[in-house]
Amino acid sequence: MVLSVILARVVAAPIASGKSSSQSQNLGKLTGDWWNWAVSTSPSPLEGSYKGGTQCDGNFVDGVFFLGGSTTSKAVKRTCTVPANTPILFPVVNAVCSAAPAVQQPDGTFTGDPKPYTKCSQDFLDQILLNGTTFATLNGQSLEIQRLESGPFTWTFPSPSNIFPSVPPGSYDAAANGLWVCLPQGLEPGTYTLQFGGTFPNVGFEQDITYNLTASS
Repeated sequence: MVLSVILARVVAAPIASGKSSSQSQNLGKLTGDWWNWAVSTSPSPLEGSYKGGTQCDGNFVDGVFFLGGSTTSKAVKRTCTVPANTPILFPVVNAVCSAAPAVQQPDGTFTGDPKPYTKCSQDFLDQILLNGTTFATLNGQSLEIQRLESGPFTWTFPSPSNIFPSVPPGSYDAAANGLWVCLPQGLEPGTYTLQFGGTFPNVGFEQDITYNLTASS
């Protein structure tokens, strides 16, 4: 079955222009790792408003820190400590297509296996972004966003996931496409307010998320 899910995410920092193709490919691979992080624990790091908790446990891949947003349109506020001077990566909005079975799409329908998953996720993100808006700020300063695709990756559910409860534990072929921000140098020690959101009327979804971050060495 098809799995096509939109999940808005917090944004971190400007990305330098003129990225090399190898840099984009490396970031693209990390977006697949991010999806594995999203289902690595239950509750998922994408759920709820918390101080600490799984939302702040972004050390899934050595050398990079992940942050996530919310699976609902409700306002979310989170307080987290992140490692200083460590690259941060997370999406503003994201779509994934997969062989994972028995998953309902946002419009309430089911379809057959949507190969190739790369094209499916690209087309679905185009649908999400139609007439949509996004924003992201760090301490009130607007941040830059870029579109990345994961390419094919293996999506592993080690146990039942609270955000995808109908997917049995196992590994599935998948691909994702989204709007992402990378902070290559991370954050210097200090406190920060990250705010992001957007409206996506074509799929009836919106986000209003605030992260209060302390970068600690």
